[in-house]
Amino acid sequence: MKIAIPVKEKSLDSFPDDRFARGRYFLIYDPDSEEQEFIDLSIEAAHGAGPVAVNFLAGKGVDTIIAFHLGQNALQAIEVAGIAFFEAREETARENIARVLSHRSKR
Repeated sequence: MKIAIPVKEKSLDSFPDDRFARGRYFLIYDPDSEEQEFIDLSIEAAHGAGPVAVNFLAGKGVDTIIAFHLGQNALQAIEVAGIAFFEAREETARENIARVLSHRSKR
């Protein structure tokens, strides 16, 4: 399992970025190994940045995305890729990840 969340700073204690594909960084977190990777995606496309980001994250093995807002095209790309989506809350990345992991363990 790998979780991706757009963040404002390179820290688990950062708050999620309001912008999904145009955020400052993506945090990719592996809860099994607790490995963290921060990626500056910097998508310059005028349109279609959401699907580009989703495809990039899918290629990195991400199976769960946490974010505030996604456009329709990004949502469609997530569905096609089979990635789970959880809406972010006004909490740190660490707290959002813990909430999602708790939710998934209850299934």
